[in-house]
Amino acid sequence: MTWIKICGVTTPGDAERAIELGASAIGLIFAPSKRQVSTTHAREVARVVRGRAELVGVFKETASIPAVLEALGLDRLQIHGPGNPAPRLPVLRAVRPEDLGRLPPARDGEMILIDGSEGQGRAFDWALAASVRRPFVLAGGLRPENVGLAMAAARPFGVDVTSGVEAEPGIKDIEKMRRFFAAVKEADGDC
Repeated sequence: MTWIKICGVTTPGDAERAIELGASAIGLIFAPSKRQVSTTHAREVARVVRGRAELVGVFKETASIPAVLEALGLDRLQIHGPGNPAPRLPVLRAVRPEDLGRLPPARDGEMILIDGSEGQGRAFDWALAASVRRPFVLAGGLRPENVGLAMAAARPFGVDVTSGVEAEPGIKDIEKMRRFFAAVKEADGDC
């Protein structure tokens, strides 16, 4: 079964619906974004998620990680940018498709997230990712209509979706989420 992360979650209700549909992970964005959450809102979402799915904190700068960990606790860190976080948590390291030929060696507990749009919801040539020889998560422009094609082209360990299942930035659309999960399940059957 493909690992599925619903990212940019800003409300406990959206987290609950995503988990009910089968989300493996819920992403909370602590980097500048339309979907950025405060620690207070993150705590509310974390109460729904804890013990039911992975809680992933998304960061651009690693300097803010210790404060968020102290206030909230996370299961995994997603890093967009340079820096090596000190906490001993699994890391999802964002890389661009054009950097796939220059991947750094894998560190313990680190997986890569291939995202061609850096959070802008644009797809890239997913076949570029098929040559990666370690587990990776595919992101960027995924939505219910194309996630099956992306999975067939790239064969990822997991998929990560934000805007492709939204009604508006930060607010998820339950019907889009249902269709997304159904498309992933169908693609899993074809893989």
